Amino acid sequence: VHQALGLIDVSTLGKILVTGPDAGAFLDRVYPNRFSDLKVGRTRYGVLTGDAGRIMDDGVVARVDDDTFYVSATSTGADGVYQWFTWWNAVWFMDVQFANLTGALAAINVAGPNARAAMQRVSDDDFSSEGFAYLDARHVTVAGVPTLALRIGFVGELGYELHFPSPLAEHVWDTIFERAADLDPKPFGLEPQRILRLEKGHVIVSQDTDSESNLHEAAMPWLVKNDKDFEWVGKWATQQVADRGLKWMLVGFESPSGAIPVEGGQVVIDGVSSGRVTSVRRSSELGKVIGLAIVPHGLAVDGGR
Repeated sequence: VHQALGLIDVSTLGKILVTGPDAGAFLDRVYPNRFSDLKVGRTRYGVLTGDAGRIMDDGVVARVDDDTFYVSATSTGADGVYQWFTWWNAVWFMDVQFANLTGALAAINVAGPNARAAMQRVSDDDFSSEGFAYLDARHVTVAGVPTLALRIGFVGELGYELHFPSPLAEHVWDTIFERAADLDPKPFGLEPQRILRLEKGHVIVSQDTDSESNLHEAAMPWLVKNDKDFEWVGKWATQQVADRGLKWMLVGFESPSGAIPVEGGQVVIDGVSSGRVTSVRRSSELGKVIGLAIVPHGLAVDGGR
């Protein structure tokens, strides 16, 4: 993925279509950040919080047209997010509908320096940097298959996430490998993905967060949009965390000795358990051990030890 071209099957990701005149307004209420101002053909990252302000799930939201949003969720959270949306709309009665397309659509992430060249081998659509910018969402045709393509970068390199009817997944996968054979394509799985996203500093919900995690202490305060003139789900509780003062913080770290701590292992300060390691891997690209950990807020400073 760093040097040439990697393909990963991400079909298990949740895929929910949110449609209707109130679709944007609904997402504004259920997410801490804003989606009603998202331009058609663009994507934005979002994190769902519960009533108590605790992180539930995350994913990318693409605006397909004025009244249609395509919402991705984690693999384990797909059904829960769909139920969460329908539950809240049973309270609000907004003019919006939901369709859980998780099983109906497959998804492949095509990533690496050769990703654009590979897409140009299997599509007549414009995949240039000008025609398909970072965070764009486009309806394209890939290997003859109608596809929603998202230019997003969970793995830190140029990448296109392709969503299309699941019965055609093997055909699309094989066609990309065949037509891009000279671009050194290789399949990759979750273990390389976890290293790649750590190098970029991306959080995995339920790995780097737990049932008590909130947006402020998970280092994502930029998602909190309190200037919305209505209550969004979890707003009051999220504000309470900010008002009381932060106790913990999710931070990136590296291991000076090269030792690899155990995920879930305790951070011990002066003999006292003071946090935990949430993710850790050795990065051959960086030549060091890197990870994420939850530590006391006072330690969350650049260069802290």
